This record gives sequence, C-alpha cells and structure tokens, in this order.
Amino acid sequence: MSYRTIVNKVLRRLRESSVTADWIGDLAANAEVDEYAQLIGDFVNESKVSVEDAWKWTSLRSIVTVTTSAATNNYTITGATDRSKVLQVIDNTNDLVLQMMSDASFYDYEYVGDQTDSVPIYYRLNGTTIDFYPQPAGTYDIKLHVVTPQGDLTEAATELTVPELPVVLGAYALALTERGEDGGVGVGVVAARFDSTLSDAIVQDESRTVNETVWYAS
Repeated sequence: MSYRTIVNKVLRRLRESSVTADWIGDLAANAEVDEYAQLIGDFVNESKVSVEDAWKWTSLRSIVTVTTSAATNNYTITGATDRSKVLQVIDNTNDLVLQMMSDASFYDYEYVGDQTDSVPIYYRLNGTTIDFYPQPAGTYDIKLHVVTPQGDLTEAATELTVPELPVVLGAYALALTERGEDGGVGVGVVAARFDSTLSDAIVQDESRTVNETVWYAS
C-alpha cells in the first residue's frame, strides 16, 4: 500500500478531503498538499515506527554480509540504523554460529591478558557496527540476519513494508488526539482497535517463523 493511499485512508476516517494525485518529492515540503494532509503524513510515520518496533517483522529481514580482514575486529553493518536488530550471526567460512557477548565480557577479553587473532566465536553490537572476538586472523565471510525498519515515508508512491491496518489506525488515533474530538469514534476506541489489529498482525507474521516467541527456563 502506497504512502498516499495510507494518508487518504486516515483522512477519510476524519471526514477530510483526500489527496487526489501523487505529489512530487517529499510530502512535508510540497506546497500543493495542504498542511493538514502533511500533518497526517507525519502521524503515519509515527505510527509506522510504533508498528515496526513492536515485532521482528519478516518483511523487514535481510542477510547482510560482513567480510573480515586480518587484525581488524570492528565493522560497519551495511544499511543498518539505530533501530536495526541483529537476529543471528553466522561464520559462513568456518560453519560457526557466533554467540553474542556483553560489553563487560568483550572488554575483559579484549584488554586483559595477551590477545591472539583467530576465528571469531563471539560478537558484540555497538550502534550500527559489530565487533568480533577473537579478532579475525584472516578473511571470513560473516552473514548477519538483520531486521532493519523502513525509513520515513516521504514520496506518494512509496510502498509500506509492514502491515498497513495497524499503521492506519495508529495514525488515526494520533490525529484524533491532536484534534481533541471527532464527533464520532473516540480515541480510546480507536487505540483499542490499533492494539487489537497490531496483535493480530504479529500473530500472523509469527506463524511464518519457528519458536521465536517460545521462552525456555535457563
């Protein structure tokens, strides 16, 4: 579903006029779209963030490759943002699944005692970068299973990559809150519908995975 379609779905719920044609470039900087529609566009992006952060959506997952070099342990995760999540790290060269380690453990290993470069068995995340321990001794093909949210929607034809109904209802609830009243459906009702549709969407997406919501006693 396109950004313009989502904006219009929210506008119709508010009994406001729809945006009748695709705009050019960034919605927030387009003089041909009225300010209220631009505000709804902002609410759509706020709702999108809430939906994206609620679950590790399969539509946002990808494999990112990190190619190591000898004597270098820090690498940038291509395309990652501060909202990205790393689900798994695999050394494709040595057929190993790397384990995540805490900052404290990483610094203990890195700075206490003598260090020997070798095949990494641990990793540590630091923003949009990843550190390996032991420090790689050579060139290894490391695969990262990453969840990276979509950037803010700006152009009319950009397609949303997470379920659209929770995003629409979340933006509608934000618009009702900003307006104060709508003479019809209350904010609480819409917020409850948002929670319900988001929960249903997560259950549906979780069915495409295995054991990702199963917890085990340790």
